[in-house]
Amino acid sequence: MAVTIKRLAQTALNNTVTTRYTAPTGVTTQIVQIFLVNNGSVDRSVDIHQGGTAITNRILRNIVVPADGSLLLQDLCIVVSAGQIVAAKQDTGTDIVLTIYGVEEN
Repeated sequence: MAVTIKRLAQTALNNTVTTRYTAPTGVTTQIVQIFLVNNGSVDRSVDIHQGGTAITNRILRNIVVPADGSLLLQDLCIVVSAGQIVAAKQDTGTDIVLTIYGVEEN
């Protein structure tokens, strides 16, 4: 089995739940860190989904990222099977940059 540690996604968020990472065919991924950076002048909140974009797939809700600040979510054990997704959104605007690091195994 091959194990690859890598940056899985880096993207600005908006107010629509949007897929940010999809586990490739034949790969199981463990997300271990998520960085959230707020480039704006107002506190923002972020929701993160795993497995789909429906509200029932939300695993983290209303994570507040301070204005002109950042937040690190670490020591995570979010498993994403082949074909599954990680999606995210912020409350309004496009101030938040999401970066996901993890381990892909196939």
